[in-house]
Amino acid sequence: MAPMAAREHFDIIIVGGGLSGIGAAYRVATMCPSKSYILLEGRDDLGGTWDLWRYPGVRSDSDMYTFAYPFDLWKSNHALAEGSEIKEYLGAVAKRHGIVERMRLGS
Repeated sequence: MAPMAAREHFDIIIVGGGLSGIGAAYRVATMCPSKSYILLEGRDDLGGTWDLWRYPGVRSDSDMYTFAYPFDLWKSNHALAEGSEIKEYLGAVAKRHGIVERMRLGS
């Protein structure tokens, strides 16, 4: 039997690397900076719904100026964005705010 790996401790575990999970990670980092956290995503990439659904023409039915994060506003001229644009936005937000480093993909 192989020896047990050292266990990691996190104060907070966030499940899901989509819009809500990334938003929660940002809030934890800014409102509870003394707390450690990890974001677990079962898929191999972040984006949640916008990573899962990739069929032609997939887009938001909500205005991205109100759907986007208040801490990192939507800057595109397209209010109703294509799915790939939303996924790119989520990835950029996660990188800009150091969330990607706290993600564990394929978990």
